[in-house]
Amino acid sequence: MAGRFKLMTSVSWVIVALAIAVSGCQTTSVSIGQLFAPSYESQLAEYLTNTGAAMYGAYWCPHCARQKRLFGNAVELLPYVECDARGMNPRVDLCAAVGITAYPTWQINGEFYLGALPLKRLAILSGFEEGDQTDIDTDSWGGYSPAQ
Repeated sequence: MAGRFKLMTSVSWVIVALAIAVSGCQTTSVSIGQLFAPSYESQLAEYLTNTGAAMYGAYWCPHCARQKRLFGNAVELLPYVECDARGMNPRVDLCAAVGITAYPTWQINGEFYLGALPLKRLAILSGFEEGDQTDIDTDSWGGYSPAQ
């Protein structure tokens, strides 16, 4: 019993020493709001949806898949329009009406932009972020697939 008591006492002192050492370290506090704050990607996706933007694409298009991956877990918030009749919830009529010829095509503020685009460019084009549009690359970044 005495041996067990010594071991417990030694362990207790180690724990106390660690607690003192850790308490002397600088810590960063994180508020509950920061832990549950919406991600940049989800805020941008919601903004695009709320401002009437649309990403026209096809389920088989690798460039559309790449564009969606940039949004991570917020992909379900994207204003995505499926243009292939074999895809889920297709809107072939809408794609034809606006003249979509390649995927992905973004429609933002009445303008069309071809190809997968960096999030920063989408943010500036849509007005989500302020920025000088002459500073953003005017070419598509991730390529596009012709509509079939």
